[in-house]
Amino acid sequence: MKKHFTLAALGLLTAGAFSAQAQVTVDGQLTAPELTAGNYVLLGKSTYFTGNQNDGRPFGKAGLLSLYVASTPTKVYMFLGGTVEAGGNAFQIYLDMPGVTGVPTATFLPAGTAGTSFEKINRIKLEQAADLALALRSDGAAVAGVQNYKIEAAVFTSATAVQSKQLTVENAGVIGNGTAAIIPATATTGSYASLAGARTAYRNTSSGEIKDNPGNTSPQTGATYGGVGSFGWEIELDRAALGAATGTPTFRIFAIQNNGDGGFASGEFIPQPTAPLPTTGLQGTNLGGAGAGMGGNDVDFATIAGTQSAGFNLGATGVTLASRSAIASALKFGVYPNPTVGEATIVYAVPGQQEVSVNVFNSLGQRVRSVAAGRQTGAQKFGISGLASGAYFVKLQVGDQSTSQKLIVQ
Repeated sequence: MKKHFTLAALGLLTAGAFSAQAQVTVDGQLTAPELTAGNYVLLGKSTYFTGNQNDGRPFGKAGLLSLYVASTPTKVYMFLGGTVEAGGNAFQIYLDMPGVTGVPTATFLPAGTAGTSFEKINRIKLEQAADLALALRSDGAAVAGVQNYKIEAAVFTSATAVQSKQLTVENAGVIGNGTAAIIPATATTGSYASLAGARTAYRNTSSGEIKDNPGNTSPQTGATYGGVGSFGWEIELDRAALGAATGTPTFRIFAIQNNGDGGFASGEFIPQPTAPLPTTGLQGTNLGGAGAGMGGNDVDFATIAGTQSAGFNLGATGVTLASRSAIASALKFGVYPNPTVGEATIVYAVPGQQEVSVNVFNSLGQRVRSVAAGRQTGAQKFGISGLASGAYFVKLQVGDQSTSQKLIVQ
């Protein structure tokens, strides 16, 4: 519910009170004021691809730049920088929400409704639980030079149950000029009530290509890449509708570029990998999925180096990150001795009884050892040996939490 203040009441507010609130404008562009304290917090960038950043990305001339989140006492904001490919491709954001039971981590997502970008996601396993997903899908021909987009949602209620639909329709929703659109109230009833009052905007480039996105600065490893000026997809959600109106609830988020039916996922996603994608089982520089050739392929993010999930906490004065070191500490995760010349020991503790996986990846992102998998409880200890000299990542997944540690073998 919007609160209205009298001029006298406004006079009692100090400059400090204003600075404590996120100053986000939902217009599909990242501005300098939106990156000041109490505003957008960076969760990750997409830089880990081998082609030219203008036209050699996994999806060619389109792709991702960066992912940010912000919050106020009443709202949650997300900004996914990038340029979505025309012709039915999509940006997707998956959320793990507090107090909601959807698809558990490391579980194949159920297939969504035909005609949405969630139709063929059933060969994908995420590294976080999935309760709610949103998609921005390019669709239809440009009108007066402006590409129109559909906003879609998927609501996951169990490991095998999902409802998905279009929240807006072509020519009656989001257009690529940064104008904010309110998700119609008629589309946010029943299972979609968590999206009540949501607003969203997308800003496209004049060419429809990422080369003209102001945030696509060179080099892609530079500080300005994906920063001020970036065009992208911006979302405002209501905390009360999400069931997160009070306290400091923790969310987890994952963003990816996909095709129009969700069956061929791009090699660009945030959080990004910490080493090259596996050279077998995927589709070259892309991930693929149920819609890939030769019957499709599985996409299991547990086999990709790094943790493809970012945690953040909502507060009254902004967002704080859920750090990996805090997760590692809570799980009592350690790898020692490190460096090692022979055997190394992996230790951790599982709260309660949960699904656990421990994998070792080399510097190329290839899984070289599966140490443990299955349900576990309590303190655990494993030895690993026989690894060639080099750098490795030991990746621990316990329930919805995941962390990793670098191991050097001499």
